[in-house]
Amino acid sequence: MSVPAAPPTRYSNRSLPWFPGILTGMVSGVVLGFFLKTIQFYTDEKVYTLLLNIDFVPGLPPTLPEFIEFSLHLVVSVVIGIFYVWWVQRKGHPLFKGVLLGAASSLLYIPLSPLSSRVPDLYDVAAILYWIVGHLLFGIVLGLCGKYINTKKATPFS
Repeated sequence: MSVPAAPPTRYSNRSLPWFPGILTGMVSGVVLGFFLKTIQFYTDEKVYTLLLNIDFVPGLPPTLPEFIEFSLHLVVSVVIGIFYVWWVQRKGHPLFKGVLLGAASSLLYIPLSPLSSRVPDLYDVAAILYWIVGHLLFGIVLGLCGKYINTKKATPFS
């Protein structure tokens, strides 16, 4: 008696999860951006400005229109999203890994803050806390997207 072949998977082990990764990165990045924009609006802490800060990028003007700066932020979020979905598809634990990536990305406050006079000071405790909460929220949304993708992957198509 022969064993039936496993159905083909949607992604090979070598391919990147482009669509789910892009979608996950976009959703997570938009949530982070709107959260920090709301915080900056109500508290005047320049955490959204820090998120969009491009002062340190050689060859770019120090400021661009907000939609372009936000688009650059989303490009970074999409790269993280693709890596995240790829990682979760191989090793599982979507919520843990999402929060881990959110926490790790919050560490960017340390090198980014001193690079511009338009952003919060390196020792601005309120800004640091908002930044960390925002990035943990980013990680939670990554985790929820990853959990949803894993649930949908496990459900057979009719």
